[in-house]
Amino acid sequence: MLMLAESVSFRWINCQCFEIKLPNGKTILTDPCYDYKANPNAPVADLFRLQGFGTKDLEGCDYVILNHTHGDHIANLGQVIDRFAPKVICHSGVAGEIAQTYEDMELTDIYPVDYDGTYYLDGFKLETFHGEHKPQRFTWRRTMEEGDVISQDPRLTRLHALGGLYNMNYLLTFDNGFRMAFVGGTNDGMEERLRRLRPNMVLRNKLANDMDVEAAAGDWLGFMEESYTQFVVPMHFEVWENQSPGFSDKTFKRANEMAKEHGLVCRILSPKRTEWYRILVSVQSR
Repeated sequence: MLMLAESVSFRWINCQCFEIKLPNGKTILTDPCYDYKANPNAPVADLFRLQGFGTKDLEGCDYVILNHTHGDHIANLGQVIDRFAPKVICHSGVAGEIAQTYEDMELTDIYPVDYDGTYYLDGFKLETFHGEHKPQRFTWRRTMEEGDVISQDPRLTRLHALGGLYNMNYLLTFDNGFRMAFVGGTNDGMEERLRRLRPNMVLRNKLANDMDVEAAAGDWLGFMEESYTQFVVPMHFEVWENQSPGFSDKTFKRANEMAKEHGLVCRILSPKRTEWYRILVSVQSR
């Protein structure tokens, strides 16, 4: 006899944007960026775009959680607010700017949090940690002059600049006990934290820009060894797919081969954009 219990459902949409269905029916959306117009003055922006998906295609959104506020993480936040009126969970350092940018949003729909905090919401517990963006050459002056090349919305210029200052990683513990960690940017001590937190799953930003399967797979193997988790789900690797279709599949397959060779129980998923996945706990008689 086989018995199944669902832990969580999720899908990777684009960049660091996930739609996550909790066991109690609530839905979390992370870093909403998927649909924006091409920028002829910044062709690199097209490497982040997802064609054919819009806010209308989201199934729900009770909460938005922001890791940071660069354009490739909030380009569609305004549309999500207009359609769903979710509670937007963000670092307190950007909460005031969000309120001024989306000025018709109810202030109590903004939920400021700080590093090393624990917050209890409907369907999950949120634990927050300091994050650090990968090194970037942009100064405040340059960012304010150039604006956000992703959304091309002048209202988002200051939020885009603040994205280099405030980065927040976190752990979600759902009502059924399932633990999902979200890690963007550099390591910043997160691997050591994960060894203590022991999440069931980690959503992890692309570790490096190497376009070499063996090198990239080796990087992922290192994270799998250090994170003490069962599953790793990579994110923000759409640039790989848009530059070299199939590269990510080869990389994650090779990382799993390495994990098996090293006796690891952890495995890495190669998620397809917008495809739903379910995590199930099963009991089967022998």
